[in-house]
Amino acid sequence: MASVQPTIDLPRRIAHMNPDVSGLVCGSDPEHVQTARRWATRAIRATPSVAQPLVVSLAELHANALRHTASGLPGGRVRIELERRRCLFLLRVTDDGPGPGAKVTVPEVVTTAGPADRGAFLVEGGYGLALVDAMALYWDFTGERGGPLTVRAAFDRSGRTRLPW
Repeated sequence: MASVQPTIDLPRRIAHMNPDVSGLVCGSDPEHVQTARRWATRAIRATPSVAQPLVVSLAELHANALRHTASGLPGGRVRIELERRRCLFLLRVTDDGPGPGAKVTVPEVVTTAGPADRGAFLVEGGYGLALVDAMALYWDFTGERGGPLTVRAAFDRSGRTRLPW
């Protein structure tokens, strides 16, 4: 009788040649968000107050990937990479692209007055990227429309955020 091959256990670390880059691949299980938060806290090697903006942003981007893309479907994946630079931490979160038959969307901060007005009250459901927008020094995304997207965000290694709280 042939044995059944187990699936690859997720989350799992991604090997990098550069010691300042760490990576993790997570599955579609929402509990992997918490695992990714713990992993990131260790990977950036910073104090909790410095790590908080990055870790909170990672959790929001990870949850958005699970909620809004094929990454949240059975077999879906989210790829997370952290890079430590002299003055910055760089975070990259890549999803699996839109689900089958889903509307193609792109990341944007949603406010009652539109994406450009950061001072407006947030509408329900727009908090994820609004938190990233407030905590990161800069964020953007790359990828082909209808394919996987990577949201990139830069964080000050001192823990300073772009917007005062």
